[in-house]
Amino acid sequence: MIPNDLIQWLRPVGKERLFFFISHILYNIVLFIVAIIAAKIAGPEKWGLITLLMLVATYSGFLTLGINNGMGIALPLAIGKNDDSNILKIKSTVFTALFITLIPIGISQFILIYYWQKPLIDWVILFGFTLSFQLLTYFKIQLRSYENFKLFTFAYFVQIISLSIGLLGLIQGCHYLVIVGLGNLIAGLFIWLKINVKPSFQIHKKSLIQILKIGLPVMTAGIVGELLLSVDRILISIFLEDIQLGYYGFSSNFFKGVRIIGVAVSIITLPRIVKSFAKQDYQQMLRYSVIQQWSSFGLMGIASIITGISLYYLVPIFMPEFGSSLRVSYILLGVATLIPLGFYPHILNTIGKQKVYLMTQIFGIVLNVIISTSFIYLGYGIDGVALGSLISMVAYVILIRYLGSNAVHHLING
Repeated sequence: MIPNDLIQWLRPVGKERLFFFISHILYNIVLFIVAIIAAKIAGPEKWGLITLLMLVATYSGFLTLGINNGMGIALPLAIGKNDDSNILKIKSTVFTALFITLIPIGISQFILIYYWQKPLIDWVILFGFTLSFQLLTYFKIQLRSYENFKLFTFAYFVQIISLSIGLLGLIQGCHYLVIVGLGNLIAGLFIWLKINVKPSFQIHKKSLIQILKIGLPVMTAGIVGELLLSVDRILISIFLEDIQLGYYGFSSNFFKGVRIIGVAVSIITLPRIVKSFAKQDYQQMLRYSVIQQWSSFGLMGIASIITGISLYYLVPIFMPEFGSSLRVSYILLGVATLIPLGFYPHILNTIGKQKVYLMTQIFGIVLNVIISTSFIYLGYGIDGVALGSLISMVAYVILIRYLGSNAVHHLING
């Protein structure tokens, strides 16, 4: 059943989806290589600081109030209903609001950098990286909503070229976040030049309310989801030394490398899930979710095995200074592979059950904090933190499948 559904789904624009998937994977491979080289050049302690800055950039997204997240649901819903007027209002409102929210983001990041007694240039780098990420996210959500995977693919190749050139700067001592941020800005500019209808600087009150109503819970769930996947690094930054965070941050690169496979499949499937819900075709919505789950799980499982074997042989030879991170890497690869088995996150966000998703994530975070902190006090260090993440992920998957199944049952049966 799944292969036939997959063939029917891919047939209309099979090449575009395939090329998108390949470009997504290639970009993240290049990003991964750049990150590994940056970690090698910086060393464990400095890479720990870069890891911390990336976490700040991630959680700064909370101050956008979820406008990008809201567009990620509201725009494909409007497209599915062929509501052209609302489509234009949504895009313009989000574009304008995004620039406004950059003000509190910049102020809050400046306060953090000042509190940590870091140089002003660190704030400039952090804010520039955050700006580039939010703008590129806006444009990529548009491409995903319209299922314009052809332009999406070209945008990824622009990022690949930018990062490849950036390697030269990295070797000369350029900051990792500067290289990635410039790649984001160049790709965003490329998409801006290629899209037919440019967003205007306008805010439509009704659209803004709609977007915030959808986006704030989705964004909160997303931020909490990131916290679920990064609370381990936060605990290490609190209880252990920067060098331990550097080791763990190195291992998390491989976690992210495997996770991007699931993200690629998610980008392809989410518009179809949302549009099926807009048409009240719930069975089709579930079929796309099944495709997403097993495609992601199979590909991520294979990638994790290959990555684990490669790490075993290559790290002791080429990066012996990160040898202490090997066990953590193996555990985190297992955590990454389990993520697709949650199955219901996109469905819960689409059907308006973000609170269910959010509460499940909070449960996973609290459990992770309790277990990981206990392991730290017992002296297990970063290995114990990684094991705590694995245990909490198993519990999270079990709980969200149970609650998600009940939510869908009530939706279908009234």
